[in-house]
Amino acid sequence: MKKIGVLTFWNIPNYGAFMQAYALQKAIAKMDVSADIRQIAYLDKVHYSAYYGIINTNYRLWAINVHFYKNLLKRVINYKQIQQLKAFFYYYKQIPHTKNSSLEEIEKEPFDVIVLGSDIIWDYSIDIFNHDVHLFGNCFNAKKIIAYAPSFGTIKSGMKVPSYVTKGLKNLDAISVRDENSANLVQQIADREAEVVLDPTFLVDFVQDENIKKPELDDYIVVYGSNFTDELICGAREYAHTHHLQLVCLNSLDDTFDWCDINVSQENMTPFEWCGYFKHAEAVFTCTYHGLIFGLIFNKRIIFSPTQFILDKASSLIDYLELEDVLVKYQAFKEKADWSWNYKTIDQRIDALRDKSYLFLRNAIVNHE
Repeated sequence: MKKIGVLTFWNIPNYGAFMQAYALQKAIAKMDVSADIRQIAYLDKVHYSAYYGIINTNYRLWAINVHFYKNLLKRVINYKQIQQLKAFFYYYKQIPHTKNSSLEEIEKEPFDVIVLGSDIIWDYSIDIFNHDVHLFGNCFNAKKIIAYAPSFGTIKSGMKVPSYVTKGLKNLDAISVRDENSANLVQQIADREAEVVLDPTFLVDFVQDENIKKPELDDYIVVYGSNFTDELICGAREYAHTHHLQLVCLNSLDDTFDWCDINVSQENMTPFEWCGYFKHAEAVFTCTYHGLIFGLIFNKRIIFSPTQFILDKASSLIDYLELEDVLVKYQAFKEKADWSWNYKTIDQRIDALRDKSYLFLRNAIVNHE
């Protein structure tokens, strides 16, 4: 039986990160039903501690260690956040994965194929990623290593490139990326072509996925993210009032807003329930990458409030779908919400790129011999 490992940001407490891991797992399984496909249960210790340090910090001689008591107080104060974090451990366990092993054991474990991606795993400028060489395919025991839809995120041409990045890119057996900037960087760094493909969340049918549950409310605009302009917030409240809609905030690590009618806490919302809120919303108000993606998947009116960090990840797809005006240039909430969303044309473009993405995966994985 072929053994396939998927390396992404395992256990990250983020709904979009979970859904892309879930989707890539399902997409590969659909292509090669006989394979043993598992997420590699690994996250660099610095990256892991950035999220879970408050939970898993151990202290020597704890009874007389003042840092233990400071951490204990922090845990009490941040009890709600800790419960939110712990919930994600359970969610990720639902995806087939390797056993929790030491880094040395992970590096020795044999695979037929390892798939790197997706997400901004190649943005080596982000401190908490800790220059993790494994994210570029280094140090693994695999017959073949490919990249599916990773992104360099905020990295731009001309920035200094670590040697492990160059080495990893040159040694990969097949490369695809999520955006044109990343494709250009692969060309500049490794003198190789990288195919631009869709985020894996586009590769599965979430519309028909029976895991997606309808929330117990109707007539609402889903709000997801943390960076919204005052102008758009005022516009959202006015638009919701005029159209008799509720503003429902999906809390992601304390993104709660008093201007929303309902705030749904993260520990009370599984990733599939989170997805259900998007599926049954009248519109999506978001500043996040996967908020945008799931708005597109479910053919929603999207009011997008992107930061430059998000545009670095999303602009390539936005340009391809010819949605720059409504998603980026328009400033008023009503102007964005009432735009003529022609999903027949949008879906045709997505379908074309989806076919190309499937073909890349099939050629790289199923025909890996």
